[in-house]
Amino acid sequence: MRILRGAAFGILLLLALAAPDGRADERKGRVPAGKELVRVVEGYLDANFGTREKLREAWDEELAPLKRSQLKKLRADLLKILRKRGKKLARSGSNYWFGEESKRGKYIVQGRPGKALFIGLHGGGVGAGSAESAAGAMGGGGWMWIFPEVLEKTERGWTDAGTEEWVMELIEAAKRSGKVDPNRIYITGHSMGGFGSWTLGAHHADVFAGVAPYAGAPIPEFESRLMQRIKRIEPGILPSYFALPLHFYQSGDDKNVPPDVNDFTFEALKKLKAKWPDGFNFRYDRVEGRGHAAPKEGYLPSQKWLASHPRDPRPKAFLWQPVLSWKRQMYWIYWGRAELEALVEFRAPGGNRIEITTHEGSGDVSGMSILLGEPLVDLDQEVVVRVNGKERFRGKVEHSFSTLMMTLPRADPYLLFDARIDL
Repeated sequence: MRILRGAAFGILLLLALAAPDGRADERKGRVPAGKELVRVVEGYLDANFGTREKLREAWDEELAPLKRSQLKKLRADLLKILRKRGKKLARSGSNYWFGEESKRGKYIVQGRPGKALFIGLHGGGVGAGSAESAAGAMGGGGWMWIFPEVLEKTERGWTDAGTEEWVMELIEAAKRSGKVDPNRIYITGHSMGGFGSWTLGAHHADVFAGVAPYAGAPIPEFESRLMQRIKRIEPGILPSYFALPLHFYQSGDDKNVPPDVNDFTFEALKKLKAKWPDGFNFRYDRVEGRGHAAPKEGYLPSQKWLASHPRDPRPKAFLWQPVLSWKRQMYWIYWGRAELEALVEFRAPGGNRIEITTHEGSGDVSGMSILLGEPLVDLDQEVVVRVNGKERFRGKVEHSFSTLMMTLPRADPYLLFDARIDL
């Protein structure tokens, strides 16, 4: 099944759900189980984006809504299948994700799975930087650590050459092990690693419980080519910190990473906090006399601050400004073909209501799916969805196999949903 692709692959998966005589009434309500479920899950996960969409559409047509009594076992079975497939994370030491011979995808594992998982990103730049440098400077705290090394040593190594996708793959592998608490995953880094933690933390805000960049800044956009006045921080970064705790550090005499960008960012965050006072939990440690070095007290105090904040995987309010075409789910929203750089606000204010407000972009949320469950809404009651103040949906929402499959690849039981509304 793993080598199949495209339409033929989809047809075979659909046949696995059909009754022996092919009658539609006998297919209704027949959710795959046992070895058949394994085949369906593995085939779905190996399929491309377009084939996955077609399969979900077909399941919505062919399968009756799931009953509440089916959900607990089905969810457990799906997660069990997921944990058994895919690459395994090494338990300790220095390793190569793509094979020892390739010398590519280097990562170091320290500590044991327990209270939290920290991702430590190294500094560097063109031709420089190593996982060992971060592992030697950070680590400890009683937590498990993963120190990846960029796939290519460029100025923006953490977002170049597929490194960002690979780091998220490492995290998914850690979650699949079943020994990592998905609500206690944090990302941190120094210098270029600070840039990396700013950026990956924002792009995947629903994965992390907190972010701590040191002596590194997000990428600014300038008003002119002279790069004298900062216009804004690149899209997709600051809005994501609405529901994501942030602790960043900067020394005023840092010549490697001057303080202007982090100072600008601090003021921008304060403006966002003033506009949305129920969000944006951040701390800025602005010091003098440390140059490009670590904080005087070391990294541990700020890491402890992070570790005191578990993730809320289903926040009742958040902002999302998509910038990656392959990042399709953020908390309880799935947007398969998102409008990139559109800024959208999502709220579940109570009363079984969902409120969506667009602040930048066309305002077109077509193709967006709202993923539902506790504590956002009570699925036994009618749900109301409003977009920019106008009602777009009112009614009961059913549990579906297709929604479970839509959200299963996240390898996260807290982001595994079984009900949705498609806009």
